[in-house]
Amino acid sequence: MYNIKSVAKMLEMPAVTIRAWERRYNVVSPGRSESGHRLYTEQDIEDLRWLKVQTEEKGVSISQAVKMLEIRRGQQRELVPEVNPKTEQRYEGMSRNLYAALVALDSEKANSLLDLGFSMFHYEEMFHEVLAPLLHRIGEAWERGEIGVGQEHFASHLISQRFYQFFRVFPVQAGLPKVLALCPEGEHHQIGLMLFSLFLRRCGAEVVFLGANTPYEGLLEIVRRNRIRVVAVSALDPQLVPWVERLVAELHQQEPQVQVVLGGGAFVGAAASLQAHVLPGGLADWKQWLVRVML
Repeated sequence: MYNIKSVAKMLEMPAVTIRAWERRYNVVSPGRSESGHRLYTEQDIEDLRWLKVQTEEKGVSISQAVKMLEIRRGQQRELVPEVNPKTEQRYEGMSRNLYAALVALDSEKANSLLDLGFSMFHYEEMFHEVLAPLLHRIGEAWERGEIGVGQEHFASHLISQRFYQFFRVFPVQAGLPKVLALCPEGEHHQIGLMLFSLFLRRCGAEVVFLGANTPYEGLLEIVRRNRIRVVAVSALDPQLVPWVERLVAELHQQEPQVQVVLGGGAFVGAAASLQAHVLPGGLADWKQWLVRVML
């Protein structure tokens, strides 16, 4: 989740414009932090970026662009089943209880709640609807000084353990391209990369998971020696975009057969050279990409 200042910076849009579009056209419905500040999801950012492109680059009026967005959303909803409101409440309840246990550094209670969550929900629901938003909430609480770095590390470590448990379960299917998954050096938030890597493993792809804060040195050699055919990069910090641009350019020049896929808030509004590689964060988008690129 992102505050309006972060969204305005990523999209290079005045915050007043974002609020005006929200108020007048209801294009996004941000949540609120405990202190009442707006909180935007990656889907909110993607919708705002799409509207920005229509109005600034294609000359479409904002009112017409909003109508086009509604049509686009309708097409996406056809691919994603609706979630029962009662199920949403159960997600929120589980997330709330887990947050309290993690902040209290209560490993026994946190692990018991994780066990319960994975028994109540499909593992994809648990990771996407409970644990990913929970880690975002914990990260923001740490940035605001509401919790300490020890609590943030404790929560990340406990949830990462569950990821690795599931990651090892799924067998590799011969014939699928081998994937290298990483976050750039300086990027410590890896939940998005974990979710995407877990999705790929569930579909049978072999994934070499390097994780957060991956140094640049030696990456091209890893790609060559391990016959990597897809490089997946996740980043939230826009300052790391030059690092990614360098990687994409060198891969294109030296390993042109390698596909690059990018995800995360860092690439919202990025240069056209990167936009062709950006993949939105929803399972429906991932499934379409998998069929198009890997199968």
